[in-house]
Amino acid sequence: MPATATQLNEIQTKLEDRVLDWTEKLCDSLSENYRRYHRNMLTGNSMRYTEGEMSDYAKKQLAEMDNGTAKLMKFRIQSGKKYYKIIQQNFDTFQNRNEYRDGSVHAFVNKKTGEVYKPAGWAKPAKHVRFDMRIINQREICHNPIYTDWAGGWLYLR
Repeated sequence: MPATATQLNEIQTKLEDRVLDWTEKLCDSLSENYRRYHRNMLTGNSMRYTEGEMSDYAKKQLAEMDNGTAKLMKFRIQSGKKYYKIIQQNFDTFQNRNEYRDGSVHAFVNKKTGEVYKPAGWAKPAKHVRFDMRIINQREICHNPIYTDWAGGWLYLR
């Protein structure tokens, strides 16, 4: 028995809700990837020094990361007509602004299908689908901070 128009509409609505949830998890994965990268840069550059010789900047940054007050890069979602736009945000302290400001577009996610695209610019995605979050193993890749790269390298075609 074929599905009715109402049933198809309900299925699509449920998928769209899941796509938003998946996109939020992708943003969390990207933020976690950056947090790990930043910690690695702070500790990796200090490996040749003893703990006492680590720079004051590195000590302060690590302490802020440990207590949850670090103002690290984060990612937010902006909803458009067809796509969710994932935007990288940096904390801006220039002239005492002390606020998060949009940096660049990291990716686009189709709201109806969950397909992930590399950005072609601020307003539109590149042509080819990079990942499809409806496919479980591709979704797991998108939600894995070891694989997702905050700088966007994971979105290049291979």
